[in-house]
Amino acid sequence: MPGIKVPIIMKPCPTYLSGEPIRKGDLIRIGEWEGMVESVITSASAGWADYWHYLGEGVMLAGPAFGRLYTKSNDEDLVLVGRSKHP
Repeated sequence: MPGIKVPIIMKPCPTYLSGEPIRKGDLIRIGEWEGMVESVITSASAGWADYWHYLGEGVMLAGPAFGRLYTKSNDEDLVLVGRSKHP
């Protein structure tokens, strides 16, 4: 209908259980392993329809003890250790 404005509801970005937003380059701990957030995967990410939608939104992590690991952003073992100085 003309004249009616529908608000755009933006989905919030994924967060750690602490409520802090998850960002590419974040230094993390998952369980006993340390690593870094390589990418944040959301429904707006490239390849979502072809691959990621099967797994759902989450994060791709990289670390020396585990290589690359995908996990849900609400994983209770995923903890922010620090922010990267180079986003």
